[in-house]
Amino acid sequence: MKVIESRGLGKGFSKVVALDGLSFGVESGAITGLIGPNGAGKTTAIKIMLGLLRPDEGSVLVFGERPWGNPRVAERVGVVLEKPHFPFSMKVEDYLTRVARMHGYPSSKALDDLRRVGLDQARDRRIGKLSAGMLQKFALVHALMNEPELVIADEPTSNLDPQVRNEVLGLIVSLNKERGATFLISSHLLPELSRVCDTAVIISKGRMVGSGNLQDLYRSFGAEVARVTTDSPGVLAEAIRSLAYVVSVEVSGENLVVETSQDAAEGQLYLDIPRLAAQVHARLYGIESKNASLEELFRKAVSSDQEKGGKAA
Repeated sequence: MKVIESRGLGKGFSKVVALDGLSFGVESGAITGLIGPNGAGKTTAIKIMLGLLRPDEGSVLVFGERPWGNPRVAERVGVVLEKPHFPFSMKVEDYLTRVARMHGYPSSKALDDLRRVGLDQARDRRIGKLSAGMLQKFALVHALMNEPELVIADEPTSNLDPQVRNEVLGLIVSLNKERGATFLISSHLLPELSRVCDTAVIISKGRMVGSGNLQDLYRSFGAEVARVTTDSPGVLAEAIRSLAYVVSVEVSGENLVVETSQDAAEGQLYLDIPRLAAQVHARLYGIESKNASLEELFRKAVSSDQEKGGKAA
């Protein structure tokens, strides 16, 4: 079942095209990453899904209904914004207690949820005095106060240090498993998303250039990579580029990142690289095969879209 269905969304601001025929779906119960660089149209798409903006073209359904001015949709959705705004003079527990009561829950729910994310010690602190990491956890608690079926988070880990980022993402995974809530997470911090997302929607310049299960995306774009360490990276890189099944070779110090196509026979690279290294008198220190990173997958998807003439996938 699709919680969100976007079809041909178009949106422009003055001379800027923010969305250009954006179409994708979000499956119930999944943690889906909305992936793209800054300016790709992620925030505009989210505002339309939340009913805060209307598209110039196309449509979006959330739980099978239009989101604009629709309280039935709003009560089923929680929101975490990149730069959350709260009554900063209020104390943490006091504010969340009011929110809990407003949604028909007992006031004790506020403290229970604060304990869940490790913020119970800050219950008497004013919201404006919370650190950036605490404020983002607080925003997550606030978004979940009405036990939503869908949580939309726009850059939830932006401007946080690595440890707090990991804590926030860990909470999202735990809450997804415990409460069964669907998460749509917009971010340009791809290494983090790859650790928590089941599926991804990849957008570039307002268009969808790939979507689906991450493993299926890796396979569909042929994003298999190997890391090669050598004392002669430049010379060996040129030799490896001559292999028909090699898509690209990037040099970084003594390391080569070799991307191969789906046409490559399993294990063939392990046979060809030592042979080529011997031919060019390069010493090998190691060959490591691994799945492509989300950054590499994004680059591959965007490149493929550009080769097709920039048409939406």
